Amino acid sequence: MKKTLLIFTLSLFVFTGVSFAAPIESFLGEKNIETLKQKGMVSYVHPVADNTMTLVPDCQYRDSIKTNIVPKASKGVPFTAEFLYLIPKSKLLENSSKEDITVDDLSVVLRSISKMEGMRYHFKEKKNGDVLYKISYTVDSINSVTKIPDQTEGSADGKVLYCYQKDHTYGDIKYELHYSQNKDMVFVSFKNTAPMSYVGFDAVETNKLHLNVIAIDCDDSVLLYLSTDVDAKKVPFINMRSKMEESMTERMDALYRWFLLQF
Repeated sequence: MKKTLLIFTLSLFVFTGVSFAAPIESFLGEKNIETLKQKGMVSYVHPVADNTMTLVPDCQYRDSIKTNIVPKASKGVPFTAEFLYLIPKSKLLENSSKEDITVDDLSVVLRSISKMEGMRYHFKEKKNGDVLYKISYTVDSINSVTKIPDQTEGSADGKVLYCYQKDHTYGDIKYELHYSQNKDMVFVSFKNTAPMSYVGFDAVETNKLHLNVIAIDCDDSVLLYLSTDVDAKKVPFINMRSKMEESMTERMDALYRWFLLQF
């Protein structure tokens, strides 16, 4: 009788599509989990010579991030930083009509490029910050500026998208975005497909900026991993290491704050 009931229950889960989010212990070590539960965030700004990724959750996309490091030139200005956030779903749903958040919701958010328009940053200097992206939208190909609707239908797995953004500091930026998705998480990697300008100089060459995002459905929370990896060029009279640290960490903070409001 018990065996029959077990088989029936397992069959019910399979045929009704019932699934359960993996616990955070499946993806992180005890030390990071403890810090996340206490503070909500773990961050690590890498020393100049450190070209590794150490906070990446233990998941099937981990190697993609750990091996896809921006090559660093001997005379370049490298900067690498990682961030982990543990966000209660109740916080994300505070101003939402949704009753729950699924991996499909995370997938839609990370493809909603047009909703990044008006994203704000510089919160340390100003209460409401400055506008980071004056313009943001998906384009139809790597060499195009033709605006198309956000590609949010269906699964993100295997999708390659392109976007254009008018950045507060770096002006016109174009990215190639590679997506992966499974039952627990969504992964997207941004790569700049054109040089990024700063005070009239090409400060970051093509494919010298990689941004990574993993959003994981963890029971009653979302585990959010962000990383920025860049090899900038020296600019006369500017401390570019300091500029990259300020600029890139503020952008990660802006992306996190934006993510909180998308549900």
